[in-house]
Amino acid sequence: MNQRAHNAIVALLDEKQIQYVVIVHEPSKTSDESKAVRASAGYPNTEGAKALLTKLYFVDSEKFATIVLPGSHVLDKEKLLALIPSLKKMRFVTPEEMNTLAGVVPGCMPPFATPIFPDVPLLIIASALSTFDHIGFNAAYLEKSILLSAEEYLSAIIPSHVVDCSVPKKGK
Repeated sequence: MNQRAHNAIVALLDEKQIQYVVIVHEPSKTSDESKAVRASAGYPNTEGAKALLTKLYFVDSEKFATIVLPGSHVLDKEKLLALIPSLKKMRFVTPEEMNTLAGVVPGCMPPFATPIFPDVPLLIIASALSTFDHIGFNAAYLEKSILLSAEEYLSAIIPSHVVDCSVPKKGK
């Protein structure tokens, strides 16, 4: 998918001296598939960090944003709209926009914005992500995951907002 993005993520984690593991696995497009392949690789207690690439419409501007939430959760759009000042509406990007902005296909968007993706200025983190010990995410490839502590991931990034914008999936 996007070797440049993968390399930039690894370089950021190395620069911050964060311990992580890269695993190669069968391609996985969904949070449930990713959880299963990570578990079969010996990491059953790793929560997915689901990254949603979106376009946000504010009162006076439009910006692209990566919204990161636990893989076992879904986005609560109403909460998001209520908690981000001057945000009026949002939409998910198209596969074409995702390719242009991040060089990836749906299912392998990593949980980052700038500087990894210069055209994605906002990084919004669902506060529920901090309740997990370890997270994993598809790292710009459907068949590569990076696993690390949630605390260290949160220390490596600079979010625009940390808000309560996710709810557990029904039946989870």
